[in-house]
Amino acid sequence: MTKDLVLLDADIDPRDAFNKLDGANRKLAPAVDADGRLVGILTRKAALRATLYTPATDAGGKLRIAAAVGINGDVAGKAKQLLDAGADVLVVDTAHGHQESMISAVKAVRALDPQVPIVAGNIVAAEGVRDLIEAGADIIKVGVGPGAMCTTRMMTGVGRPQFSAVLECAAEARKHGKHVWADGGVRHPRDVAMALAAGASNVMIGSWFAGTYESPGDLQQSADGRFYKE
Repeated sequence: MTKDLVLLDADIDPRDAFNKLDGANRKLAPAVDADGRLVGILTRKAALRATLYTPATDAGGKLRIAAAVGINGDVAGKAKQLLDAGADVLVVDTAHGHQESMISAVKAVRALDPQVPIVAGNIVAAEGVRDLIEAGADIIKVGVGPGAMCTTRMMTGVGRPQFSAVLECAAEARKHGKHVWADGGVRHPRDVAMALAAGASNVMIGSWFAGTYESPGDLQQSADGRFYKE
């Protein structure tokens, strides 16, 4: 137990917090409000990270939220409810996104709000990129079949190797001043590097996080002692 307690103001700048902790040779310290009430714990590592990465929050300090509406049913109605609830980004997606239903859905969502960012997909060819951008999409999701749990290629015979798809789609998106996300196919760290090198602005990952405690599903143990999520 120490009598030389280090306290941090709840609204302290992360850089100042790091300097204070580092100067006191402390890994962490309590954060208190103006009345001296404990509101949390701030670590030296967290303070350092906060200076390197921009928090995914809006101007009001709220976490930025992206919500998916799909292409079936009342797409515009669902999108409006999500926007009214505070969604920052709308995602219009289906397994094979280069189809009339997808284009109509993107147009319907764009008609609601000319400013909200729209993510649309999934597609694997430049023609699909052009059509979805013309319909109103800002970001195109690329990937049909590469995901660990995806059965689209097996069930429909539609798909394409992910690197080739991202390379072609990213090149087309750049012509229009738009971006692509590489969705799926990440099994090794190299896959992330390859997707970014091919032109993706973002990489979506599922299987790496699926087995974590934070992900949905119940933790099960197989007969051979291996843990998995169900």
